[in-house]
Amino acid sequence: MKFGAHVIAIEINVRCCGNIAFHEIDIKALDECSDPQADMAAYCSDLAAQLPFGLLRPETLTWKLAAMVMLASAGTPPREDHSFSREELPDLFEQLVVQMQQLPAPPPVYRAQVDEPALLSDQPVRIIAGLSGSGKTAWMAEAAVHAALPVTYLDVGDTPGPALASAVAREVAAKMFGRSNDKLGEILLPGASGLDMVSALSIKLGEDGLHAAVVIDNSHRIPAADIEALVARGPNLRFVLLSQPGRHIAELEAGLDIQAETLNGWDEDTIAAAVQDAGCRADFGDCERLSRITGGLPFYVLNAATIAAREYGGDIRAFCTDIEQQTNIVETAQEIILRRAFEGLPPVDRETIAVLSLADVALSRDEASALLQAACDIDAKAATARLRALPATGALELFGNSGLKIHDAVRILGKADVSAKGQDFEQKALGSLQRVIVSSIRTNWSLAKLGLLIRLFGLLGQARILVQFATDELFHELGVWPEIEPYLLTIAADPNGDAETRLWALDGLVFNDLREGDYEAGRERVDEMESLLRANELGDEEWMAWGMKRMLLLSELGDIDGVRAMLDEVSDRLPDQPEHLRVFRYNRALALFKLGDNDTAVSEALALIGEYYRELGIRPDDVIGRNAPELRELLPKDEDLTDRLKHLADSHDLFAQALGRKSQRSTLARIHAMKFYELSQSYQSFVRVGLDLVEELVWVNDFISAREAFERNIFPILQGAGLAGPVLEARALYAVVLAYCGDHDAAANEVERLLPFEDAMDPNHRAAFQEQKAIIREVRRKGGPPQRQVVIPAPLQALFDQRRGAPREVEPRKKVGRNEKCPCGSGKKYKICHGR
Repeated sequence: MKFGAHVIAIEINVRCCGNIAFHEIDIKALDECSDPQADMAAYCSDLAAQLPFGLLRPETLTWKLAAMVMLASAGTPPREDHSFSREELPDLFEQLVVQMQQLPAPPPVYRAQVDEPALLSDQPVRIIAGLSGSGKTAWMAEAAVHAALPVTYLDVGDTPGPALASAVAREVAAKMFGRSNDKLGEILLPGASGLDMVSALSIKLGEDGLHAAVVIDNSHRIPAADIEALVARGPNLRFVLLSQPGRHIAELEAGLDIQAETLNGWDEDTIAAAVQDAGCRADFGDCERLSRITGGLPFYVLNAATIAAREYGGDIRAFCTDIEQQTNIVETAQEIILRRAFEGLPPVDRETIAVLSLADVALSRDEASALLQAACDIDAKAATARLRALPATGALELFGNSGLKIHDAVRILGKADVSAKGQDFEQKALGSLQRVIVSSIRTNWSLAKLGLLIRLFGLLGQARILVQFATDELFHELGVWPEIEPYLLTIAADPNGDAETRLWALDGLVFNDLREGDYEAGRERVDEMESLLRANELGDEEWMAWGMKRMLLLSELGDIDGVRAMLDEVSDRLPDQPEHLRVFRYNRALALFKLGDNDTAVSEALALIGEYYRELGIRPDDVIGRNAPELRELLPKDEDLTDRLKHLADSHDLFAQALGRKSQRSTLARIHAMKFYELSQSYQSFVRVGLDLVEELVWVNDFISAREAFERNIFPILQGAGLAGPVLEARALYAVVLAYCGDHDAAANEVERLLPFEDAMDPNHRAAFQEQKAIIREVRRKGGPPQRQVVIPAPLQALFDQRRGAPREVEPRKKVGRNEKCPCGSGKKYKICHGR
């Protein structure tokens, strides 16, 4: 028996539990539902609501029964005959009610955490570790609702260790054999020790072919020796230990030869749904910030959303800014709960956690040791001793054998503790971390480290370095603009600041304004740049920066005369150097393209593409059939090619856009642009052009190639580079592609997960999302156009075969298994990603 097939709903008459009626469901009507399982569950829950069990949620009873039916279908004892008799059903309902009323109630709306472990397993004992507020009890309560076997729950917070065994024996025996006085008498023998009773209980379970699931909450308060003895005497019991992190976990792992599991918190989609329900608004980047602040722990996320709704008008971004700057007036539950544990630590441990809390990226043990030595004025031996003691505090996250970091939920308290030690200590600690990160980036570069380094430059008041970052085009490609923008705004607005530094800060801000289409802000800042030029004796480089930005701004505003005047003015002052000339020619072509001159843009972009190929020593034919890593092998060695690769990609992109304006296909140009953007680490542009490519493929009905572009190229870059800005736009378009590919359920699931972000979308994106939802509904209702038959010309296929080997035979697309990795490239299992 299963939902979505031949389903029989059982209703017990409220007035007479012995009167059972069977309701046949209209299977044909059910199959036409968009979600038959959910509809069937809702129908059964409506019936369950009519039963006289007011303290039990109807949904709980429905799912518990469903689990028992699934267990019986496998012939699991005592249902070897796969059946239920009519006469036993009233007692069965009563037993379920008793079992579930002894468990903590799950939250009214339960949201799964990332990669949640199963509650039931064949392992004799498991440890689920997590900070207070991580949702361990809620996870257990929700999982127990769907468990096919009875689950015994004991909160042992006030139970002495020696009394644990007898408590377990009494509770489990009553739950498993409560209606059999004979069996209870054989287990709960007068004068027997608790461990003896556990042994007798285990024997009885074994005789009946049963196992009992036992959840022990607050197990960290029980000595490890008492738990180990309990496990040894109960081989037919399956223990799940809910515990806070600390030294006792290491003792249990060693004594029981197991590895603790963790609850990994909510992902950004789940956080978005939770804050929307609380009356707040947040885009993907805001949810990422809230995840970093709270560690994604459910209780802390919900509390943060409550405070944001009450004190910040529902603005999650403003709440996060206050928390990060430690200017929040209302204390969060996270701070209140964790402070008790934090303030109870020895002073040395507190100082260690405080200093390491300044880093929001994992540090190697050597890096952490170097930071502690420099910040705390200790030697290597003392730093090693501090790190060795750190796991016992429960504040540490380990990343394999190579990295460690203070848990995000604890870092708020640690950073506040650094500030409380005074400005001198704080500046010293920040400076020490900066040196560690600079050294780390040289050997093991990552975007996360770069983002941290930028924040450190800002916190240490190093304005010139920040401005140098902001005026480099490639910096804007890395997705770390939100880290630097607040500092640039402060630098640009300082009337007493250095004029040159202020102008370059404005230059970086204008570049971002043009990229995001905020032309009004861009106009104001370009005017400020001009005022600085007139009031100060600045050089040609500063004038050229202003001139180029003004020219591009005027093109966006459609001012043809203004653009032509600036073109003449800039060309007269342009240095006579090849690279400067090429950059000017590109910007001129881009400006004219914005004004509608597509022919000039096409011819100039083509000319630039040829020149950059010659500079790099490769030909266009070399690019065909090779991915970016393979192309890198053909490029000159021992030379920084980043700018030239970026400019070649820009020229390909301009060429493709201009061809598109002329209603001509530009697929190859976009693919080549993506390769060179990847080589130059221009990830924002890679994703932008990738989305243009997908739209072009959809335009010509090549939906399979569009899906492959997402799953093989765009999503891996989004995930690997940690880009938050384009995520929602990409996922909304992916949902459309899924619909055109006929994967309607996956498309609907993706739309459902995007809905909580809708209120925080900018107006243009929200309007586009509305259109995309309408397309998805229409394609599901009427079907989409047929897939284009893509035929690769024989010479081109021969070139692919030569460069990559003969193509493998492509298997028909098959359904992704729920426990397989999601094809979107997120690295998550399909069931908690696009299969949710």
